[in-house]
Order: sequence, then C-alpha cells, then structure tokens
Amino acid sequence: MSVRCGNLQGAPPRDRTQNSTVHLHIPVANGKSVPVTASVKAERRRPWRISALALGVLASVGGFVDMGGIITSSQAGASFHYALLWTVVPGIVGFAVYAEMSGRIALSSGRATFDVVRERLGKHLSLIPLVALTFVNVLTLVVEISGMALAVRLGLRFLPQPVLVPLMALVLLVLLWRVNFELLDNSAALLGLAMVATVVAAVVLRPPWHDVAAAMVRPSPDEMTPTADYLFAGISLLGAYMTPYQFEFYSSGMREQEEDVRTNWVSAIIGTVFGGLITIALIVVAAQVLYPQHQQVQTLEDAASPTVSALGSTGLALFMLGAFAVSAGAAVEVSLSGAYTVCQYFGWGWGKKPRSREVPLFHLTYFVMFVVAVLVALSGIDPIRLTTVTMALAALSLPFIFGPMLIVANDPDYMGEQRNKLAANVVAMIILALLVVVTVATIPLLVITGGGSS
Repeated sequence: MSVRCGNLQGAPPRDRTQNSTVHLHIPVANGKSVPVTASVKAERRRPWRISALALGVLASVGGFVDMGGIITSSQAGASFHYALLWTVVPGIVGFAVYAEMSGRIALSSGRATFDVVRERLGKHLSLIPLVALTFVNVLTLVVEISGMALAVRLGLRFLPQPVLVPLMALVLLVLLWRVNFELLDNSAALLGLAMVATVVAAVVLRPPWHDVAAAMVRPSPDEMTPTADYLFAGISLLGAYMTPYQFEFYSSGMREQEEDVRTNWVSAIIGTVFGGLITIALIVVAAQVLYPQHQQVQTLEDAASPTVSALGSTGLALFMLGAFAVSAGAAVEVSLSGAYTVCQYFGWGWGKKPRSREVPLFHLTYFVMFVVAVLVALSGIDPIRLTTVTMALAALSLPFIFGPMLIVANDPDYMGEQRNKLAANVVAMIILALLVVVTVATIPLLVITGGGSS
C-alpha cells in the first residue's frame, strides 16, 4: 500500500521539531483514496546555541592564546619587535580554513575527521598522522599543565611548581570525569576572555599603529636578526596558531554537539578573529615594553610584565586569570583530542557524553596522557624552553594532519555537495605548501638555534 503526502518537506536530520498537521491520502479499493488529517512533527531549524559558538571560540583561543601562544607571541615581540606580526595572517587564514574544513567533514560524513581519514587512507598510512598527533599532543599537554601551575604562581609564589603540576593535573582529571561537555566549553571560553586585558594594554601603551599595520605585510629587515632565531621563532608561532589537536577536537566536538554547517562556519570565523586579535596584542605590548629594554621572555612573569606595566595590579590579576583559563581550556582540548584520535583509529567507543562504563578506553587514554605529561613536567625540564620547541614540532607535524584532511574534503563519496570548492582548495594548498617548507626547515633550525636559545 502506498501513501501520498502533500507538502511534506524533508529537513536536516539533526533539526528540532514542532507539531504540524499534514493531509494523507490512503488508497482503498477501486483506485479511490480516503483523505486523512494527521498531526505529525514537522522539522524546523535548530536555533544557535551559546555552547556551539563557544566551542569554536574555545578551539581558536586554545590555538592562538594558550600557554604556547602566550609565550611564543611575547617572545616574538620582545626579540623581534613587530617583525613577526606578519605570521598572524597565515595563522588566521590557515586556522579558519582547516577548522571549517574539519567541522564540515564531520557534519557531512556524520563522523569525526580522523575516523574518516583512517578509513580513507587505510590503517597503515593513517598511522603516520596518528603517531605525529599523539607525540605532539602529549608534549602540548605538558606545556598546558605547566602553564596552569605557572599562572597560579603569579599570585601564590609560595606554592612550588612540583606541587602545583600534579595538583593541576588532578583537578583537570576530576573535571573531565565529572563535568559535562558544554559546561567545560563555556566555562573555559568565558574565563579566557580575561586575556582581552592584553588588547586594552596595547591601546593604553599607544604604539604607532601605522607601523603595526605595515609590519603585518612588510616586516622591517633590521628587526629580522639573527636570521636563524628569527625563522625558528616564526615556525614556533605558526605551530602555536595551528596546534594540531585543535582540529580533531573541533571535529569530534561538533559531532558530540550535533551542530549544523552554519554554526560550524560562524564558530570558525568568530573564534579565529578573536584569537588573532589577542595574539597581535601580545606581540605589540611585548614590543613596546620588553624590546627597548632587550629583555627576553624567560618566565611567565616576563610575559605578563607589559600588561602589568599598562594596567597595574588589575592587569596582573586579569593576565593571571586569563593565562590559567586558556591553559586549562587547552589542556581539556588536547587531552580529549588525543583520546578521540586514538579511539577513532582503533575503532573503540569514544565521547565525553556517553557514560564512562560505555567508553572506558576513551577515559583510560586521556588518563594515561596525563600521567605521562606529569612525569615529563616533573623531570626538571624548563617549561618555557619546552613550550617554544613543542610549538615548532607542532608546526612540523601539521602537513601530516592537513594533507589527509584535504584529501577527504575533496572526496565526493564522503562529502557529497559539501566537498571543497575551488577557492577553498587554492587557499588550503597555499597554506599546506608553506607548512611543508616549515616541516623541512624545522629540524635544521632546531639544531642551529638550540631550540631558540642561541
């Protein structure tokens, strides 16, 4: 028996519903039909949610303004004045393009990005990005946990770093175990807004904005020395802007929150611009205060000093809160991202929303990451030096993540009508080509500069 339904349009499967009335015509004998009125649920568009937009802002803040971003940006301004501001442009463009692409892959295929990459490339070839991601993720987690401890010590100097590091890790593990996905996203994003204090400090310090604007496209050659250190610092900045974990976190987070393409696009743009603005401010204030004094950034207190110089004790409090929040948010992201990636590769259950007993290996994975990260952080390694090197290694690993992502985004079997358009491919290929050059140059520059310490 067939059923004819008048004026009943399909809608995206994840949209919410509301009651509506439709008219059905049910055929009976002799070719006649009986009209029947029925109440059904007609679908409508899901309204935007603050939690969905916060995910995009959090992902971008975690990339541009986590502990890696704070240290590398401050070092750039202190050592090279405005000469590295140009890196923000490819950083913003690269993050926006690949974050949107990652979210679109998840939404179009109904699966997280690495899950699709693993199927598309096969188990053996996809092992390369898995190893690269996992190595950089663990080092990044070390940086972020250490960053939380350093931020606390800005206000509570009597607490030693070896005590604070495991304490911060324990706090994060409890939050990951007990607190729901949306609350984690929104809380970190909201507290991270305290980093806007650096933007206010930049305005108060009144830099020559025409010089700042000019350096975005044409850096001064006089400020680009020593050359090897300059190039290594630029690589570290690119790694800080586009730290690999962000893209898997963003993709899997979109799947967990079940959002649409529109929210994905707006989240990527808003978050990227927000993160880029704070990064520019960090470089500018360091250039204004630290560069004339030839003062290097060797501690988090050094990175905070330009904001404190402009805003006093209020600036210190806001910087401390913001640094703690963005480091905590990034630690949440990188630990979840690491667990997402490993579980998707091996085909294990994953997700923050399911009950722990339903996805035990997911929770075990990020727990092991925390144990390893704490052991590394307590080994006596300099957290500031580790931050610079880790961001450079993050930049080195990006082609191994972006390359497979670009392949999937152009595959009609996975993407359908949502596959990349020509403009997106051109921009993505330019960014990827730049990062391939970065990958080739990173290790030699790491050796020459001693990790930026020459």
